[in-house]
Amino acid sequence: MEKPVIGITPEVSVATTHVGPTERLQLNLDYTAAVSAAGGLPLVLPPDLEPPHALAAIDGLLLTGGGDIDPARYGAPTVHPETYGVSSTRDSFEIALIQHAIALDLPILAICRGLQVLNVALGGTLIQHIPDAIPQALNHRQHELGIPVDQPAHPIRVVPDTLLARILGTPSLMVNSYHHQAIDCPAPGLVITAYAPDGVIEAAELPSATFVVAVQWHPERLFRSHPTHHALFTALVQAAQRSRTHRHAALARTEKAGPRS
Repeated sequence: MEKPVIGITPEVSVATTHVGPTERLQLNLDYTAAVSAAGGLPLVLPPDLEPPHALAAIDGLLLTGGGDIDPARYGAPTVHPETYGVSSTRDSFEIALIQHAIALDLPILAICRGLQVLNVALGGTLIQHIPDAIPQALNHRQHELGIPVDQPAHPIRVVPDTLLARILGTPSLMVNSYHHQAIDCPAPGLVITAYAPDGVIEAAELPSATFVVAVQWHPERLFRSHPTHHALFTALVQAAQRSRTHRHAALARTEKAGPRS
């Protein structure tokens, strides 16, 4: 059986080089390692692809972490001074990918920024800077506390009877954390599935889809030493395999039936 192809969205940045400013793609290799370890075939998706063409080549979609989303995308009247790394190119590409993927019922796993852009793509809003919105919040940037990014920093509570709860198999979990934004108003249809002790939303899913799961932490940094987190990638690859099988079966039936007169 061929491995299901998991499309992965990279960061888009402008680097200063000896020939001048150069737009580049960047991707933490932990993402591809986690997908490979789960039995999938990782494929990086450059943002100049048309979303229908990109999705035709893959069986599942992994939305990765990175810089902030342009606040104008969710109707914010101002930009917080802590906002960083905004890429209009990436915002446009990922929002279109999400909308097309959901229309096709393609499996999606969204991580950190991925959770946030999923919420925005479906009509939700974000907290631009957690310390301003929740004064008693935890420090969700654990690197500022000297905690390595591949180690957990705080617990989360998983909502029972959700897809996330079934995937993780536990009502609580220690996670890592390096973000300063979070979901504010959830998009219509998006169900919140985990919370930090300070009330910050840590995960969400879309029950109307076969598999759309999003988390605020970074399981790709934890899966080697904390295997529970690898269950998210295993679930994505398994959902992608089922999707691939169903689509190929449907195509075979169509070809067997032949053209209609």
